Amino acid sequence: MIHHSGQGFPRSARTLAAIGLGVGLIYAGGAEAQTKAAQAPVAKPAQAEPDMVEDVVVTAQRREERLQDVPIAVTAISATALAKTGVTNSTDLAQAVSGLTISNNSGYVQPRLRGVGNNVIGLGYEGGVATYIDGVYIGSAPGSLMSLSNIERVEVLKGPQGTLFGRNSTGGLIQVVTREPASEPGGEVSVGYGNYGTFSTEAYVTGGLGQYVSADLAGSATTMSDGYGTNVHTGQDVYRTNHDLALRSSLLFKRDDTKIRISADVTNLVGSMFTALRPVPGTTVYFPIASLPKTWDIDADLQPLYKFRGWGAAATIDQDVGSVHLKSISAFRRSRMAFDQDTEATGTPGLNIHLTQTDRQYSQELQLSSGPNSTVSWVIGAYYYNAEGITDPTRLEMYGPVQVPIPFFGTIVGNINYATAKTEALAGFAQATIPLGDKTGLSLGYRYSTEKRSLDSDLATLVAVAFPPFQIANHAVSSQSTRFSDPSWRISLDHHFTDDVMGYASYNRGFKSGGYNAASPTQPPYRPETLDAYEAGIKTTLADRRLRLNVSGFYYDYKDIQVGGFALGQIYYYNGAKARIYGLEADFDARLSSALRLSGGVTLLHDAFVDFPNAVYYLGFNQVAIRSADGNRLPQTARASGNVAVDYTTPTPAGSLNLNLSYAYNSGYFTEVDNNLHQPSFGLLNASAGLTLDDGLILRAWGRNLGNEKVTNSMNTTSLGATTTYQAPRTYGVTVTVSF
Repeated sequence: MIHHSGQGFPRSARTLAAIGLGVGLIYAGGAEAQTKAAQAPVAKPAQAEPDMVEDVVVTAQRREERLQDVPIAVTAISATALAKTGVTNSTDLAQAVSGLTISNNSGYVQPRLRGVGNNVIGLGYEGGVATYIDGVYIGSAPGSLMSLSNIERVEVLKGPQGTLFGRNSTGGLIQVVTREPASEPGGEVSVGYGNYGTFSTEAYVTGGLGQYVSADLAGSATTMSDGYGTNVHTGQDVYRTNHDLALRSSLLFKRDDTKIRISADVTNLVGSMFTALRPVPGTTVYFPIASLPKTWDIDADLQPLYKFRGWGAAATIDQDVGSVHLKSISAFRRSRMAFDQDTEATGTPGLNIHLTQTDRQYSQELQLSSGPNSTVSWVIGAYYYNAEGITDPTRLEMYGPVQVPIPFFGTIVGNINYATAKTEALAGFAQATIPLGDKTGLSLGYRYSTEKRSLDSDLATLVAVAFPPFQIANHAVSSQSTRFSDPSWRISLDHHFTDDVMGYASYNRGFKSGGYNAASPTQPPYRPETLDAYEAGIKTTLADRRLRLNVSGFYYDYKDIQVGGFALGQIYYYNGAKARIYGLEADFDARLSSALRLSGGVTLLHDAFVDFPNAVYYLGFNQVAIRSADGNRLPQTARASGNVAVDYTTPTPAGSLNLNLSYAYNSGYFTEVDNNLHQPSFGLLNASAGLTLDDGLILRAWGRNLGNEKVTNSMNTTSLGATTTYQAPRTYGVTVTVSF
C-alpha cells in the first residue's frame, strides 16, 4: 500500500546508526570480562578427497551454512573458478550463472535473474536484483560496476530476498564476499598483457600487526592503448579503458568473543566501454551515417566518454553476548559518474547528452541471532538506509531537425535538469527455523519496510530567439515526496531424506518500492512492484560425494512491473502491469577423477506479460503509440541459458598443468517490452592454460569470447532510432602470478 505523507522518520530511526555502532563498541570493550560463549553456527568446509566435491559455505541466510543445507536456490562460485573461466568483472558474471543476464547501459548496471529485473536507469532508481559487498548494499547502479579482484567467492541468490537482506529485491541478489586479512604474512602479485594493448596488474598482501590485529591491502589496475573500435567521425578509439584503478584495505581485530572488521575502498575508471553508441543493424537511421567496417566502430559527432570515481568504508562488528550473537554493519559510500554521449549515434549533430551524477548512501544494520545450541535457529534485526542522488546537471543539446520551433518566438534547443532524489528507509525483520522432528525444518520470515522518497528538480527548457540572438530558460521547478510501505515474507519447509539429500518447498513475497522520474519530474510517482514466488527443489550429493546436483522448479506471479522508455534522449519509468514466469533450473559439480572436474548449470523458463494494456511502442522519428503488450516476452529474458566448465589438472616435469574450457549459451532475448529489438542466440567460449612451477610461479595463457560473438551490452529505442553498444570481442593474453 502507498501512504502519501510529507512527514519524516521518527527520531529513533534517525539515530539508529549511532546506536548500532555504539552498542557494538560497548560489547567489544567488555569482551574480556565475558564468559566465552559459542558463536552463531559456523560451518567449516569438510576436507574432501581429491576426487570428491568439497563442501561450499554460503551466507544466504545471514549466517555461515553449508550450501546443501540452505533451502534457497544459490549459485556459489569461488574466486579461483571465476579467474579460470575468464570472469573478471560484474558484467561477465552472467557467463558463470544460468538464468542471469547483465546489461550495462551508459554505466548503469542492469542485472536480471530468471526474467525478474528492470530495464530502467536513472537517478535514484534501484534495480530488482540487488548487489552486496560483504553484507553492504550498493544502492547506486553505477556503483555496482566493479572488478572482481581480492574476493573469496560470489553468491547469487535466486528469487525474491524480502526477509533477511537490507533492501528488498524482487529478483534476487548478487553477494560478493572479499578475503579477510590473515595473521600469517602472505600475498601475490600478477601482471598480464593482452591484445588491444591491454596491460593489467593485481596485488594482494596480508599479515598480522600484533596478537589480535591483522590487515590486508589489495589493488588492481588495467589500461588499454587501443580500443576495440574507432569513431570514424573523429578518428579516435572507442571501446577503450583509459584506466581502471581499484584499491581496497581491511583491518581485522579478533579476540575471544569479539571480531571487528573495518574496510575501505576506492575506484577510478575512465573510458568509453559503455557509451559508444551505434545504430542497431537493420533498423531505420534518420540521419546519414558513414560506413562502419567493424561491429565496434561508431560514427558520432560527439566523442563518447565515461568517468567514474567512488569510495566507501564499512565497519562490521561480531560479538557474542551470552548465548546469542550480535552483529552490526555500518557503511558509507559516495560516487560520482559523468558521461558524454551522442544519443542519435550518427555523425550529423542531432541530440547529445552530458550527464553528471553524484550518489551517496549511509546504511546501518543490526542483527541478533541464536547460538549453535539453540533448538530454534533464529535471527531478528533492523535496517536503516539513507541515500541521496544528484544530477549536477543533465544537459541535453538539440541540433538541426531535432530542434523544436515555437511559432513567432524561437526554437527549443535543449534543456538542463538539476535534480535531487532522496530515499530514507527503515525496516524490521525476523526469521526462525523450527525443527519438526529430527530431519524436517519449518522456516518463517517477515519484514516490514517503510520508506520516504522525495524529488526536488529544476528543469530548464532552453529557447533560442533569432533576433536579437540570445537564449532564454523557462524553468519548471517542482518538489514532491511520498511514502511507500509494505510487508514481505517467506515460508519454507525442508526435509533431509538422508545426510546427502535435502528437499524443500517455499513461498516468498518480494517487494520493491516506487519512486519518481527525475528526468520527467512532472509525471506522478511510479508504483511499487511485487512478486509472489513459489519454488520447490532438491539438493543432493551423490556417487560417494563425486557429484553435487541441485534442481529447482519455480513459478512467479509478477505485478506492477517497473519498465522504462525513452523520449528525446531522456529515460522515464512507468508500471507495466503483470507477468507470469515459470521454469526449471539445475546446477551441478562433478569430480570425474582426481584430475578432471565438470561443472555448470542450466535454466529453462517461460515468460510472458499477461496484462499490459499501456505499453509504449516506438513507431519512428519521435513517434510512439500506446498498445497492449499481452503475450509479449519480458526484456533481457532468455528461454534457455546455461554454462559448462571443464577443468583438468595434471603433474608435468615442469610443474602442475591446468587446462580450463568454459562455454556459456543464451537462446537470445528481446531488450524492450514492445519486443521489436532482439539479441539473437549466442555462445561464449573461454579457455585458459596455466602452469604452476615448483617455486609458486604461475604462467597462464587465456582467451575470451574465442568465437568473436557480437553480443549487445545495451540496446534501446530512442526518439531518433534504435542504438546499441556491444560486449568485448575476442580477447587473449598471458598472465604471470607470483605468490609469497
